[in-house]
Amino acid sequence: MPRELFNSPQKQWVREHFWLPAILEFKARAAGQLKYLTFAGPKAFDVDFFTGKQIFNIENVRVWEMDHTAAAALKLKYGANFQVVVGQAFDLVKSAGERASFPHSVINLDFTNGAFHLKRPWYIPPKFELIDRVVSAQMECAESFLLLIAFAATHDVDNEYGKGFVQKLAFDIATRFGHTEPLFNLTRDAASWYPQILVSVVPCAVIRLGGEHSYDSRCIGKALYYPYGSKKTGMVCLMFSFTYDNPALSETSHQTSKRMDALIVKRQEESLGLPLTDVNKLLRSTATIVREPRRKRSRIRG
Repeated sequence: MPRELFNSPQKQWVREHFWLPAILEFKARAAGQLKYLTFAGPKAFDVDFFTGKQIFNIENVRVWEMDHTAAAALKLKYGANFQVVVGQAFDLVKSAGERASFPHSVINLDFTNGAFHLKRPWYIPPKFELIDRVVSAQMECAESFLLLIAFAATHDVDNEYGKGFVQKLAFDIATRFGHTEPLFNLTRDAASWYPQILVSVVPCAVIRLGGEHSYDSRCIGKALYYPYGSKKTGMVCLMFSFTYDNPALSETSHQTSKRMDALIVKRQEESLGLPLTDVNKLLRSTATIVREPRRKRSRIRG
């Protein structure tokens, strides 16, 4: 069987042991059926997994797909009424037609390239601008939700335009929280520690975006995996819980801003203490435990 980059044993672990428990917990608190927005890709492995587990009904799944051929394949697979919209996510989130499809319960932005890849100098990395617009669309519906993010994390995926943002984030975290490890690793050996740097700085940026839209935003999970053990392709996966904190109509904008600023700082500091799950290491240790009894039995027989 050919190796599928998006269906490696490591990615399957992320689906089953990282995403699924958080979504099940969210579903247990939800009043109705969950709606799912995702980048499915041509084979829609995540859609198959979650609908197979009866987390989402297929009619409540919506896919943003760049490629017309892949979109046609998904329609053929799931039926003509399957909700797949062709276009760039950055353009779709701004369109009136797609804004009308909000809110969603779980949003999975599973990027294939770097979080800080910029084609030209810009005031904000495009992926963070997309996240900001997605959160804004959810806020208009006063809807709490889960956000799943994945992106490539090896040092060569982000260009120099983007790495400037990483540097500033690391410096800010070091000066405000005394958390100097990302900045130290960035200046000392960024090529070796880039994924670990990103899992510290990216949540702080996402939490700020959520807070500015009146969301209590918490990072609830961090994972790193290398598909099939290849060090050439590292993927960071992050999970966030966004709980809408509707301000009182009597509250001034200054009061709201002051209250949310304090909450943002608290959630950022919490995220820095959240451990990173090394999926490859975990799978290797599990395989060792499974093999160990066999070696003991063979010694007894001998």
